[in-house]
Amino acid sequence: MTSGARRIPSPYLESPRRRRIGGFLAAAAPDELRGCFVPLLDGGAAAIALLQGHPEGWFGLSSPNADVVAVWQSVRDDVDGVIAGIELLAAGHDTAAFARVRDQPAESVERMPPAERAARFVYLRGTARPDAAGELLQSFAEAQYGRDTVAFDATGLRDLADLLRARDVTVSERGLFGVLPEVGEDDLVVLDPPAAGPDARELRSFVAAVAAKGAAVLARDLGDGFYAGWPGLVRTAASPGDEPVWVNTVLQRAQAGTARRDW
Repeated sequence: MTSGARRIPSPYLESPRRRRIGGFLAAAAPDELRGCFVPLLDGGAAAIALLQGHPEGWFGLSSPNADVVAVWQSVRDDVDGVIAGIELLAAGHDTAAFARVRDQPAESVERMPPAERAARFVYLRGTARPDAAGELLQSFAEAQYGRDTVAFDATGLRDLADLLRARDVTVSERGLFGVLPEVGEDDLVVLDPPAAGPDARELRSFVAAVAAKGAAVLARDLGDGFYAGWPGLVRTAASPGDEPVWVNTVLQRAQAGTARRDW
């Protein structure tokens, strides 16, 4: 990201810690990107920081969560409609309205226009109580009322819309392995999954498959030694006090090459 540039916020409420981690992930990326994939998209702090800092790259953002995808696609394609929808929900916000929106049948949500569905997700994300670990939710079937005001940033949504339109970005609904056929040698795959966490066996298999294709992996530390012992992954921090991240050997070589060029 250009020095002094305003950091664009996530399109819906995100924790300060996750925003910081997004910055650390972006700082650990190569100086130049060809293709960058962010599967398991959640708040998107790392994705936004990379988009701001790398106008040269192609970006593939994806999630198996249709509501998350609706937000990112709708912010890009109809940001005014998303903002209008959030403002409408915010105007009537109270405990009863929260429950009514939360309890809308799944089939009704699936039939909503994309901007309306996106507004619903932003509203619920910005008003629901976090989980027991203090993490914000991606699914709201059992969500509890958490805030008397709706947390959203209209200016930030417009800035994000401009950024998404200015970059070469695709946003798609697909699972982790749906991304794999498009990953190529020297691409970067950024793993910053939602709080619920990925299935460890599936993720380990995916990381190995990405490495076999010669692509770099950059992952948020998930705690409790989640990645410990995974072949080719090491835990690192750019500076003392930084949140640690995990990188694979492909990214290590790229970082070492950059360091040699800086000499």
